[in-house]
Amino acid sequence: MTPATDTELQPYEDQEFRIALPEHWEKVESPGPPVALIAVEPQDGKAFRANVVVTAEDVQDAQQWQQTVDQALEDHLHDYLLLDEEPAGTGTRRLFHHMLPEAGAITAEQWSWTAVHRGFTVTASAATFDYDAKADLFASVADRFRLREVPA
Repeated sequence: MTPATDTELQPYEDQEFRIALPEHWEKVESPGPPVALIAVEPQDGKAFRANVVVTAEDVQDAQQWQQTVDQALEDHLHDYLLLDEEPAGTGTRRLFHHMLPEAGAITAEQWSWTAVHRGFTVTASAATFDYDAKADLFASVADRFRLREVPA
């Protein structure tokens, strides 16, 4: 059974976006560009804490940026393996696996979109053995991601 702290979502607002995050997860706001937000599940002694990371960066060409995101994952993640990639609304959804020497196998789901020369990603990661228990939560978080209206 999933604990209530993992399923109760609360709204979070940034200057550029809105999202809903698990209520009791720790939030690190504005850690530094391009990362806009990190939310991490409470510490419970596991080697890896599930997390959600939101990035926001300038984009000149949406298709080129999606390819750059793909390449960055492949270049920077140890034993990166793309499991699935598909269109998701006006963006892309990726499911991938990689290894962290200190934590073992990680499975992550990433949604990425572009709007008005900005690119946004929502990446949700969990230890692979814990991913199935978190997948619906991650999808619910990503489904609640919205860009804020830009004043005219």
